[in-house]
Amino acid sequence: MVSAMRFLLLAAALLATPALAPAWAQAPARPGPVTTLIGAAQATSSGQPVLLPQGPVQVTLSETTLAPGGALPAHKHPYPRYAYLLAGRLQVTNLDTGKTFDAKAGELVLDPVDQWHEAKVMGDEAVRLLTFDQTPPGAAAIIRREP
Repeated sequence: MVSAMRFLLLAAALLATPALAPAWAQAPARPGPVTTLIGAAQATSSGQPVLLPQGPVQVTLSETTLAPGGALPAHKHPYPRYAYLLAGRLQVTNLDTGKTFDAKAGELVLDPVDQWHEAKVMGDEAVRLLTFDQTPPGAAAIIRREP
């Protein structure tokens, strides 16, 4: 009985040692997670530092599609808004500073806070935006300018 127990313990030890275990007893190698940095920023597109609302926060993730020739009318955000362009090209004009910049698929854009801006689709491809907002619960993430 003791020698049978020693045999089982030795066999278990050999199978648990990868270099000594037979190929059928080795677990297949699994690749680990792969993380790719898409973008990082500490300031909005107009150079403002990114400041988060204090207190409880509601996190909202949305996708917006703009057809070729489409536009976003003048609006502003009272809190930081992060946008990632999934497809297309967009020209953004900051109506407070007069500066314009272009963004294309694969880019991260941090919208200005409390500055009026508008955007229009450039080219023949629809724009798809993934937007991420952090606001106090119930607060608006976007304010549209009255015509």
